[in-house]
Formats: sequence, C-alpha cells, structure tokens
Amino acid sequence: MEEMHVAAHARIRSIALVLLASAFLILFGMVSNRYLNLASTISVYLFVTLAVADQAGFIQASIVSVVATLCLEYYFAPPLFSFRVDRSENWVALATFEGVSLIVSRLSHRAHRHQAMLEKQSTEQRALYELCRDTLLLDWKQAPERQLCALITRSFPLRGVALWNAYEDTMSRHGEAPDEENTVKAVYFNERTYDDPTRNASFRVLYFGTRAVGALMLYGHSMDSLSVNAVASIAAMAIERTRSLAVELNLEAEHQSGQLRSALLDGLAHAFKTPLTTITVASSGLLAAGGLNDRQISLIDLINREATRLGQLTTSLLHASEPASSRFVFCERQTDLRTLIQGAMDECEPGLATRHTSLDVASNIGNIQCDPRLLSLAIVQILDNAAKYASQSSPVSITAKLKESQITLRIHNEGSYISPEEQGRIFTRFYRSPSVEHRAPGTGLGLSVAQRAVEAHGGRISIESDKETGTTFVISIPGDTERSA
Repeated sequence: MEEMHVAAHARIRSIALVLLASAFLILFGMVSNRYLNLASTISVYLFVTLAVADQAGFIQASIVSVVATLCLEYYFAPPLFSFRVDRSENWVALATFEGVSLIVSRLSHRAHRHQAMLEKQSTEQRALYELCRDTLLLDWKQAPERQLCALITRSFPLRGVALWNAYEDTMSRHGEAPDEENTVKAVYFNERTYDDPTRNASFRVLYFGTRAVGALMLYGHSMDSLSVNAVASIAAMAIERTRSLAVELNLEAEHQSGQLRSALLDGLAHAFKTPLTTITVASSGLLAAGGLNDRQISLIDLINREATRLGQLTTSLLHASEPASSRFVFCERQTDLRTLIQGAMDECEPGLATRHTSLDVASNIGNIQCDPRLLSLAIVQILDNAAKYASQSSPVSITAKLKESQITLRIHNEGSYISPEEQGRIFTRFYRSPSVEHRAPGTGLGLSVAQRAVEAHGGRISIESDKETGTTFVISIPGDTERSA
C-alpha cells in the first residue's frame, strides 16, 4: 500500500514538473523574443529540458523538448510568431536542438535508472544481511516459521509472507499474505519454483543442501529473483539450524538426565547390597543351626530365593548405571546352553509360575563359548519382560538352533505387541512404552542391559511382533568363534 502511494505521488510530481517547465518555456519566449535570437535562446531551453530529464525522466523530458522546439520555432525563428521556418540553418538548429535534447535526456534517464538499481540492490543487500543476522537470534523453543515470517516482512518492502515447515507440517502467514496453504504445499511436493507477475508473488522451495525443508511465498514485492532466492536460502538455513539446535539440546538434556538416573541407581544398588548380604547370611545361619520344622525351613528357603532375586535386580541396576559406552567385563568359558537357559528360567520361576513354558534346544548344540553370567542375564531380562506383558496364562516358548555357525535363541510370548515405531526405541535406557507402562512395574532398564550383554558376545537382538501371534525376541550370537574380553 505504501508503494502505491509513493508511485502516485511520483506521477503527480512528474506531471506538475512538465506543466511548470512548459509554462516557463512559453512565458520566457513571450518575454524575451524581442531581446534574444535563436542561437542564444537554445542553451536556455536545453538547460530546462535537461533539468526535467534529471528530475522526472525521459518521457517527461521528451514532452518538454517538443514544447521547447515549438517555442523556439514560434518565438525566435523567422518569421516570428509562426510555425513556418524560412532559413535552412534554422531548421538545422531546431533539429539539432531536438536531437541533442532527446539523446541527453535518454542518457540522463539511463544514469538515473542505473543509480536507482544500485540503490535498490544496496538496500536489499543490507536487508539480507539484517535478516541473516536476526535469524541467528531465533528462539529455538518457538516455531521458527512464525518468527521468520515476521522477520522477512520487517526487513523487506512486501505485503505478506507465507512459510510452510516440512519438518513440523505447520503453516505460518504474516501481513496480507492470502491463505494459500495448499498452493504453498504443492510448491514443496512438486519442487516447482516460479514467480507470479500478476500479483507480484514468488514461490520458492526451501532447500538445505539438496534436501527440501519447506516452501516460501513472498506476496506483493518488487524484489528481483536473486534477492528472492537469497531470502529462501536464509529461511532454509534458519529452519535447519533451529531444528538441529533443538535436537542437540534435547539430546544433551537426555544425556544429563541419564547420568543423574545412573548415579541414583548406582547409589541405590550399592545401598541394597549390604542388607541383602546380611539377610542371606542370617537365613543360611538359621538353616545351619538346625532344629527347624518343615514350615520354618520352607519360609527360610523363600527368604533365600527372594533375597537372591533382589541381588540379581541389584546387579542389573549396577550394570544399567554404567555409561552406555563402557564395556561389560567379559569372562567366557565353555558352557552348556540348555543348562544355562534352564537356570535363567528357574530365576524367573515366580513370574512364569502361572504360564506353560517350553524349551527346545537343537540336538547339534552342546557346549558353547560364552560368558554364562552375561548371557544368562540377557535371557532373564527377556523372560521377565515376557512374563510381565504377555496375556494372562499364555504360554512362553524358548527355542535354540544352530545354523552356519550362528546360534539363534527365540523367546516367544503371546498377547503382547510392539509397534515398528517402538521397536527402534525399546532398547533405549529408561524407555517404557506408553501403551504398557501402567500394566506392570518396571524401570525401562532390562532390555537395555540385555542388548549390551548380547552385543558383548558379538551378537544382536531383534524383535518380531504381530498383533495376532504375539512377540518374539531373537538373540543371535556366534556359535564357534573365539572372542576376547
């Protein structure tokens, strides 16, 4: 709107200047024709024409030059007060005046246009610099597209801005930009950049490198394509920078939170160790003292089993409190796999007591080279997970097969389902799925510990989950490869 007012004011000023110059030329001719001749007057009229060219432009100067030529012919070229010229030298003088006026006016117009273009480029470069500087101060906690729209509108003479952030699928508008969300999105999805001269609008895909991060519409502007492209590049860098900063800060916050949790778990685990040792020693002493009836012996056995379970949980907490980058102490030896799995099942006996549990170990698997403590720890964590989240009284099956020097353990339970989105996060320390976190108690540590224990053997854990058949945890480890601690 402001640009329209400026343009209207410039037109009115040009018309007024032409009328004023024409009136001056006519009045000057009427007054001075008795004192000056054609040769002496040409310089005055040429000066007025050049002054109009300097202040108004080529078209206005051309009109004034025609008026000046007519005035020279009427007032100063014999016969006076007539548009008829008798002498050839006067025709040459008038033609030369008109030609010089037009040529010099044209040169002046070009110089002014070039100067205006330089000033416009300088203004746009200054605005681009300010925009680039201000984008460094964006608040990463707020939507970047809303802040960018406000900055672009403030920095450049345009009527409105619309920006779509592809990362968040959010649209923001500022100023008088029309509501064209579908059009802006189509620019992104079709990767089609174009200008609409009828509305002085430009549409740009926002690229960071070769990756599209959004789309931009500038509405009601007079910027050239290079400046529009520069604005789009700055907006793309600002969106990517804000996103990267937010991700980095969130990761740092998660890291610090993990360190705090690890320190807390480490303290709790060590605090539990001493009383658990005392309980175990005291109960063993009661058994050794003798004189107990069967019921008392059964109760002491129960105390021992539960104390052992607490001890194993404490050990898991100690493992979980270690930094993720640290390695388990690896002590491998020849171990019978069936015996190891059976021992893990016995440890989980309270949770599996109400379920039918089956174990099938292939006949070609005997002793394997592994760390029995770590591998048993991994199996216990997965069995405990199956006991917690499987449907009530559903069976749990364990199978072990050897194929191409690779041992594969499959622990399957029915009634639980892990979505593909969560399968990539479920091994993260302290992560618990929102869909099951209220169904059973837990710390979100067990599967993380199991994964690290399996990876210490050079293996990996994967998940196969289906809503109909249930969930299977697959442990794959080398079957005959020597490994060092």
